[in-house]
Amino acid sequence: MFRNVTPEKAMAFVESIMALSHCLPLSSTATKSRIFCYKVLRSVLFLNSLLLLFPLLYAIYVHREDPVKFCKAVSMALAILQIPSHSSFCTSQYDRYQRLIEEMKSCCEKGNSHERRVFQQYVDKYAMYYAASAVWFYGTTVTVLIGTLFICDPFPTMAEYPFPVDSEPIRSIIFLQQSLAGLQCSSTMCINIFCALLMLFAAARFEILMNEMRTVDNVALFVKYVKKYYALKRYAKEVTNTARYTTLITLSICGTESVFIGIILIGRQPFAVKLEFVSVCSTVLLAVFVCAWPADNLMYLSENTMRAIYESKWYDQPLKVQKFILLMIIPQSPVILRIRCIIPAYSLNYYCSFITNVISMFTALRVVMYQDEK
Repeated sequence: MFRNVTPEKAMAFVESIMALSHCLPLSSTATKSRIFCYKVLRSVLFLNSLLLLFPLLYAIYVHREDPVKFCKAVSMALAILQIPSHSSFCTSQYDRYQRLIEEMKSCCEKGNSHERRVFQQYVDKYAMYYAASAVWFYGTTVTVLIGTLFICDPFPTMAEYPFPVDSEPIRSIIFLQQSLAGLQCSSTMCINIFCALLMLFAAARFEILMNEMRTVDNVALFVKYVKKYYALKRYAKEVTNTARYTTLITLSICGTESVFIGIILIGRQPFAVKLEFVSVCSTVLLAVFVCAWPADNLMYLSENTMRAIYESKWYDQPLKVQKFILLMIIPQSPVILRIRCIIPAYSLNYYCSFITNVISMFTALRVVMYQDEK
């Protein structure tokens, strides 16, 4: 299934799984009528998320004395909160996203055989994982929607309304509205996959440059590749500057959600209830990991790109070229996905520390709850 995936198909796949979020910009050549329809639909989907968020907030108040229902309502409210949060940010970054996407598509279309080969290697390496992640995000929502048809609960969420909802067609309308919001939530979570795609593309371009630097044999080419390196670095920094806000939203929501997941997992609750929250916990950890892996890879390649020149036959070059190479291998600062005063470097090491903190939090909650029981 994943053997015939090309870079173009990978980009089309990401666009399709994010269709309901309406976070991706249109092409710069889009007509005025298409832009108008795009804005109207984006506003409708934004409003639809709010129509579920407020009833969920009301449910938090109604079920404040019931730990299980309270944690479920909070967990669902946090999940829905991602929709207006990411949508608002992506709207503010519309032009930047448009530039980044169009440059990515242009490079893939105009790339030579060597560049296409490197892009294809990245697609072959990461396609299965990110496709499985998208299936998990959507599968979780679809499972909840289908499961609602076989249980006594009339709706997929714990939302409470200040008016009767048992009669038709109100019941069916609310069910469809909540189902659409749930699919929107899955689509919005896929924005992390989109940010991962941009970082992987930037990393692939650094790797292409590394391969080119191993074959240079004159100062003119050295100068050309140094200019290319700093141009790539500017693009990569723009990618990370955009992705860090998406990462901050994801980490804030997932970190808060893990607290309420821990209350259920550690408390004395039925196994079926705990199993339900285990799936939520898996989704939270997966959403955080989606960007950590490519961010770590980008940080490594951006730091070591210029060192690839040392792997060329520099010892056969004239003294002037050797001196130029000596200047080029001066350590370069890496491109890091960071959030000032919060995350020094978003990488696999940070993801491990995130899991460690979650486990420590679970332990602390267990101690507190055990003392309360005594």
